[in-house]
Amino acid sequence: MVSPNTYRAIRVGAAVLLVVAAARHATLAVAEEGSVTRHWIFVPINVGLAALLVLRPRWAFWPAIALSIQQMWSHGLELSRSFLGTAPLDWVSLAVCLFFPTLVTILFIERQEDGEASAEA
Repeated sequence: MVSPNTYRAIRVGAAVLLVVAAARHATLAVAEEGSVTRHWIFVPINVGLAALLVLRPRWAFWPAIALSIQQMWSHGLELSRSFLGTAPLDWVSLAVCLFFPTLVTILFIERQEDGEASAEA
């Protein structure tokens, strides 16, 4: 069993990355790079998930799954173009496609361990 402090540290680290991503989306929106509306939409989404990870981690599980699905669809398509050789390696998409499934997996494991600890108590 992993220490609750370890899970908290992982969630706080993930929350920091999500806030950085939100700041990047805001910067791109202000600079009018890419889809401005899409960038503005992801600012509160990323900040909201970051807040859930820190304040209500059990509540973060389902929104993280939903966001993972969306991100794997959009960034996964971009990454597949890289793998097919039709585009250069998209490092952002690679990071996103690694980050979200890992986050969901960690949240799932934490939920399972919390459930087992509650059942033993």
